[in-house]
Amino acid sequence: MTLSLFWSRYTLELHERHLRDVDAMYRYVIAREKWNWFLSQIPEKEQVQILRGHNHGDESWSCRKWLDHMLEWMKENKPAAVYEAVAERVRAMEAKPIEELEKQAAHSLSQEELHMLRQAGYFRCVDAPEGEE
Repeated sequence: MTLSLFWSRYTLELHERHLRDVDAMYRYVIAREKWNWFLSQIPEKEQVQILRGHNHGDESWSCRKWLDHMLEWMKENKPAAVYEAVAERVRAMEAKPIEELEKQAAHSLSQEELHMLRQAGYFRCVDAPEGEE
């Protein structure tokens, strides 16, 4: 439930930025590639507890703030070695070149989605399927 809540909120944040559909899709695909592993590390019950009171209204959190609070939860509730390993992976994901993220994310896209994103100038580092160029 909270994974879908998180990604629904992220979709709304993208919509509020008035991006073209293809640009919003690209940002969503890359963000999922970066953060799904991390979100799955926090038990759903804890994610709900962390978000409580910050889901709506003036006090609502952005997805980035929610991620930061989940990382803080890990620091407070997991052994130091676990927290450090996760924090290191977060730093690595933040520093990962976009080309690497695109190559990883391309595997989760349909041929049509990849073609559309390539037409918009994204995923150029990914080999085009046969017949496309």
